[in-house]
Amino acid sequence: MNLQERKLRKLIRKGIQVVFERKEQQYAEEQRLRRIIQHLIQEAKGLAKVADKVIHRNTGINDLDSLFKRIITQIGDAYTNLSSSEIQRKSFRYHFLINWKNSLQPVNVNRFAPGTQSLNEQEEEGPDFEIAIDDPDITDPPDASKYIPSRPEDIAAEKETKEAEAKEEEKTFIKLESDDPNVLQGATKAEEAWNKVETQIITAYEDLIVPEDAEAFYDYGLTNLKLYFDTFESEMSTPPGAEEPPSPDYPPAS
Repeated sequence: MNLQERKLRKLIRKGIQVVFERKEQQYAEEQRLRRIIQHLIQEAKGLAKVADKVIHRNTGINDLDSLFKRIITQIGDAYTNLSSSEIQRKSFRYHFLINWKNSLQPVNVNRFAPGTQSLNEQEEEGPDFEIAIDDPDITDPPDASKYIPSRPEDIAAEKETKEAEAKEEEKTFIKLESDDPNVLQGATKAEEAWNKVETQIITAYEDLIVPEDAEAFYDYGLTNLKLYFDTFESEMSTPPGAEEPPSPDYPPAS
């Protein structure tokens, strides 16, 4: 191998090395740019999340807002799937709303049960009469859970009460009695949708201890469900004047 060939090989190896070094540098810059873009995307997502969160003036409304973000799409999907008949959707709407109301009422009964009033209310009411006996075994109200029915009429009454309670527990979803298959179809789909979100709704409502918060949750929840059902219905309707563009191949020539 002469001197000229050796010089040529050396130049080729150097050229190849320069190309590799430039590619490595380019790859490193691309990776750096990718990391910067990913960081900016994550930062933008975080800002968007903060911007989307609205703080309302009431804890109950805030909890309702969070709840609806989790469940309203499920409700909307179930509602809009009933595309065969408007009666089906009206039935769905009625059954969902009435069961929202019906399912939250027992929570209210427990929340506002006798004996749960505030200290101020207890002081305002005051005792009906004063008694000089200080023995708590005598003055404390009786524990109803220790009641033992002994008379036949008491036993029968307790049995009837337990049977009614058991029947009520079994039938948690209220349904209209109807022979119209469209009404029944809407009710069935409403029950399916309700069963998917019921636990989340009741849990969120039970966690509200302050009566004003619970009242806002209940009231705003019922109102917003109605508004959402109106929105779902309007989204299913074709806007006036919105007609399909003509197609030369449809309808097909006979």
